[in-house]
Amino acid sequence: MSKLVLIYHTARFWILISFLSIILGILAIVAGVFDKSGNLSHTISRLWCRLLCKLNGVKVEISGQENILTDRPQIFVSNHQGYFDIFALSGYLPVQIRWVAKSILFKIPLMGWAMSASGYIPVDRGDRKKAYEAFNKTVEKIKEGCSIIIFPEGTRSEDGEIGPFKKGSNLIASRSKSPMVPITIIGSGDIIKKGSASITPGPIRVIISPPVEPGTDKKENEAVLESIRETIITTARRGAN
Repeated sequence: MSKLVLIYHTARFWILISFLSIILGILAIVAGVFDKSGNLSHTISRLWCRLLCKLNGVKVEISGQENILTDRPQIFVSNHQGYFDIFALSGYLPVQIRWVAKSILFKIPLMGWAMSASGYIPVDRGDRKKAYEAFNKTVEKIKEGCSIIIFPEGTRSEDGEIGPFKKGSNLIASRSKSPMVPITIIGSGDIIKKGSASITPGPIRVIISPPVEPGTDKKENEAVLESIRETIITTARRGAN
């Protein structure tokens, strides 16, 4: 891709995300006034994410939708390649979801307010008390019927390799008695490289694997989380070939 084309795609992305954040962000905030559940606000946020993908030439292909549970909430456990993971999952998963996100994002005008209206959960991992409060709020959201998305690596991958999974999703699953659904994302790391603001449009594949029930004790829960990581690694390797 030439430098001029790269500049064009990058400029288009930042213009679109700014414009859509203002228009749809305001709509999501207003929706939150009338619908305290956050469902309507999340539906607007879902539209925002789909438009960001489509208008920026990012085609999202989802397979394994039959593995999504329709009769109970679940915890989607996904690898994390890049920013477009969020747009792809939030925009294309056909269920009401709530994100657990860094608390600093909620302070961003419009976007942060829309996140609050959507019922997303802020977490400050540097404060153990606030992190525990976020944990309890997450469990409450699941019990209310909302699904959750978690990136157990904790950060975006720099080289596409799937890093160790931090404990958290298995503890939430155990406390809420909810199944975990492995999700493998392929391709998003090539769109925005970590540490870069440049955009290179391309396809994203989202592969949903069968749900896994939580264990009955700490040791079993750790084994379940590791088995999910192995499922994602195996699926990513197959999908890349």
